[in-house]
Amino acid sequence: MDYSKPTLLVISGPNGAGKSTHIQTMLPLAFEGIVSFDRDHMRTIFEKQLAASGIPVNEITPKATRMMEERLMEEMKSAIKGKKHFVLETPLSHPDYWRYIDLFESNAYQIQLNYLCLDKVNDCIARVGQRVWEGGHHVEPSTIKGVYQKNLEHINEYISTFQVVELYDGMKVPALLVRIEDNLINMAVTDALKKNWIKTGLPVITNKINLYLKSKLVPDQKVPRRRLGKRL
Repeated sequence: MDYSKPTLLVISGPNGAGKSTHIQTMLPLAFEGIVSFDRDHMRTIFEKQLAASGIPVNEITPKATRMMEERLMEEMKSAIKGKKHFVLETPLSHPDYWRYIDLFESNAYQIQLNYLCLDKVNDCIARVGQRVWEGGHHVEPSTIKGVYQKNLEHINEYISTFQVVELYDGMKVPALLVRIEDNLINMAVTDALKKNWIKTGLPVITNKINLYLKSKLVPDQKVPRRRLGKRL
């Protein structure tokens, strides 16, 4: 991808995959120094501000969410006006999230998706539980399961939206499994097909990986049969 052109980099994955923790390791060099807009983190900041202001508890999260959305829209429009790169950390599980991407796409931005995932949704739930214990944002297990599934469904359906797609395994530090550019795979490791979230959740990409890996196989060389000498 030609990063001299304005580019939207979408960092996505299920809750608990480690996006916020590892985001800097998944940025192209052209994005060095650019801080991503983390929707969850920004909402948490507003929630704390509102709680301190004394408004009713049941109004805090809805109002914080609206404030976060307003701030995000301001920053996106500012980046677009200046034709600057933008890093957006967001789920892709609901059509509302895709309107952010549509805004950049309608303004002639290149779109890249870097997707970080865990192989088991229960690992995501466990990580979110740990995050809550440390003072982070709570997400219901049912929501985590829904986001996990819907993210993959929407990526599989709308993959043509992205000029570049990079898929990362997030069990430890992010490990790049697959890279797709202009609908063609230019990098894939065999371990990618061992990941259930790719194998079952992204069938379109799985087919491409299979074809790519087959094309990289070196044909088996025929080993000449040795002639046995005559027995004496």
